Amino acid sequence: MAHVRVLALGHGMSAVMWDAVDRSPVLGRVLERLERVASFEDDLVTGRSRWSGQAYPIFGLGRSEEPVPLRRLTTWLHPGDADALRELLAALTEQHEGAQALVRVIRADGGVRHVRIAAEPVLTNGTLSSLAGVYQDVSAQHRTEVALSASFDRLNAVQAQAVLRNRVVLQLQQTIVPEAPVLETASGLEIAARYRPAAEEYRVGGDWYDVQSLPDGRVLVTVGDIAGHGIAAATCMVALRGALHGFGFTGRPPGKLMEWLNEVALHTAGQPTATVLCALYDPAVRTLRWTSAGHPPPLLVRGGRARLLETNPNVLLGALRGASYEETVTRLLPGDTLLLYTDGLVERRRVGLDESLAGLRRAAERLGPGTPDEQADQLMAVLSGDTDDDTSLVVVRVA
Repeated sequence: MAHVRVLALGHGMSAVMWDAVDRSPVLGRVLERLERVASFEDDLVTGRSRWSGQAYPIFGLGRSEEPVPLRRLTTWLHPGDADALRELLAALTEQHEGAQALVRVIRADGGVRHVRIAAEPVLTNGTLSSLAGVYQDVSAQHRTEVALSASFDRLNAVQAQAVLRNRVVLQLQQTIVPEAPVLETASGLEIAARYRPAAEEYRVGGDWYDVQSLPDGRVLVTVGDIAGHGIAAATCMVALRGALHGFGFTGRPPGKLMEWLNEVALHTAGQPTATVLCALYDPAVRTLRWTSAGHPPPLLVRGGRARLLETNPNVLLGALRGASYEETVTRLLPGDTLLLYTDGLVERRRVGLDESLAGLRRAAERLGPGTPDEQADQLMAVLSGDTDDDTSLVVVRVA
């Protein structure tokens, strides 16, 4: 009675083997139908080996050449795979157990094939009489695995580099735009600023604020918002904020500063667009000269009442070459509080901007008599847009 054995070939395929009692060529014909799978049998009594037709091309041999017995296969293998073959033979001939091995076959033409060997011992009346099994050429599978591994390695490297770049840019951004900075007392003003990063997946955004005391005693306060998120937005933010900070020392009015900054945006890599509110406070006469480049209007709180300061709309930065920016002058009184902010503080997906700004007015009118720092914390706690945008807020109180 013939014994049946099942050898796993991988990829959902198996070879069903009859032992040497059945000498029919059925097994060979079946295996030849499987892609890159060949059968072999080493007769240990006669010393002869039999291969199915597909074994010869695996080893680079012609059909007329003599099959190579498993025990003599070492000379065909990569030196690093000799131990794998010895362990396979030991399992078959000493332990009389089936076994598998993956080896590299070095063909006469110099080619290398990755071959899986699956074999079983054949016993006749309790004595080992032959070894039977299959050779499976898995070179294509191996190349695919190597390519995938390399692709995953490259992907991991790219991801690691992206994480590093994000971390570096985020640290730079936090250095330039701290979430809760300690600001020096400006001439005639008490000022607090806050920055809230966007949703976790963005982290790096394009909002900024700046408070700059000028040599003549005036104070330049700006908030800005670069369109977009990520490293590109943060990089553009650094460029525009730095440029405006340098322009500010010229003492020129906000309208002229915005004209210059518009040209910077037009000549910055990536051609960013941005909204900016730029305000110049003169403590000698308590006036605020300001302009908006497509930015939400400042909010003035006076005597417990809040109102938006209106001005003619100006085009955002980076949108139009040679644009001019109209200014507005607002006289301030002692005790006035001014809020400058970016749209991340108020914008909501299903609410119009007018309604969002009305919510800001109500929140400002409910502010207690605390310091600008305390009021900034209150506003950041009660106001939050839902557009996954970052937020800048500057609270300015006239002394």
